[in-house]
Order: sequence, then structure tokens, then C-alpha cells
Amino acid sequence: MTPTPRQPHFGKLRSALLIATAATLLSGCGSTQRTWSETSKPAGDPVEAYKQRSRAEAMELFRQASQLHEAGKFDQALKKYHESIEKDNTIFAAWNNMGQLLMAQKNYADAVAAYKIASDLQLNDPRPDYNIGLAYQKIGWGDESYTHFQRSLDRDPNYLPSLRGIVRTAEMIGIGDQNVLNHIRNGQLRESDAQWREYFDRQRFRVEKVIDEST
Repeated sequence: MTPTPRQPHFGKLRSALLIATAATLLSGCGSTQRTWSETSKPAGDPVEAYKQRSRAEAMELFRQASQLHEAGKFDQALKKYHESIEKDNTIFAAWNNMGQLLMAQKNYADAVAAYKIASDLQLNDPRPDYNIGLAYQKIGWGDESYTHFQRSLDRDPNYLPSLRGIVRTAEMIGIGDQNVLNHIRNGQLRESDAQWREYFDRQRFRVEKVIDEST
């Protein structure tokens, strides 16, 4: 069993997440046109040197956080991840791993905030939206859960955790259509766990019956 981490004392964590979110969004809203100042920076430019130094410090803090995470020192790991993103808020794995720790604490609001930033940083990775879908599923927000599982599958249609998740959420909110049936069939092709295979079989019967009754 995975040890349940104790709640860390971060009174300012949520505000830090929101600040980092804003910084990420603002950085994505700038013009893609390169200006003279961006293309003509002299060697030894102090701004560029500062960015590189901050990035190096952030990666070192992330490395320390990962070691603490693996050692089961979850409070300390969360603190180091937080310090890492304060230095550089573009490290995907720092946000994603911080979301894992917050999710384990059942701190779903901050976990979702962290995962959303991770999702924006890696547009092809299905994991952040899977985790958002899982968080919403745990608190009973079926529509939101379904939406994020679907976003995860839009990135990787064969990502098995999201196939499992979207079928469970579809059952939870009573959806039974061709899209759900396609996910079930895909899951049946890829599933190796006996219990999940049995679950997919039951859900295929349920959804096919709903589709038949609606035609």
C-alpha cells in the first residue's frame, strides 16, 4: 500500500499555484513575433544569464524533491516541488508530481490546479487530464470527470487508465452512446486485468442495451 502523506502546512500554496498559473498563461499570450531585443541579445546578457541560473536551481530542487518523494518523505517533497516551481514554473514533472501528492492528501482543489498547469505545459501527455478526471470522479463531479477523461483520450486514444476512467464515469452519470461503446471496445482489446475485463464486458452489455432501446 502507498503510504498516505500527512497534510503539509502550506498556508500559501493555493495562492502560489494561482500566481504560477497566471504567469504561465501570461507567458503564452505574448506575440510569437521575435523583436530586435530578443534576437539581438549580446553574449553575457544578464537577463538570459538569470534565466539559465534560475532554471538550473529549479532543476536541482526538483531532483531533491524527487528523491524525497521516492523515499516517502511526502511533506518535504511537496515543499521542494513548490520551491522548484518558484524558480521556474515551466517544469512539467514538478507540477505533475506535486499534483500526485496533493491528490493523495485528498486536497483535490490544489491537485486539480497543479494538474491543469501540467496539462498546459505538455499538450500531448494524457496523464494530467486523466488525473483531473480522477479527482472529479472521486468527488462525484461526473460531467467534469467525463470531460477530462475524454481530453486525455484525445491526446492518446489507447491510454488504458483513461479508458477505465471514462467508462466508470459514463456508468456513474448514466451515459450510454456509441462513443462510450467505442471506448469500451478499445479497453477490451487492451485490458489484461481479469477484474477490469469483466467490468468492460458488463459495461458493453449495459451500453449496447441502452443504444438498442434508444433506436
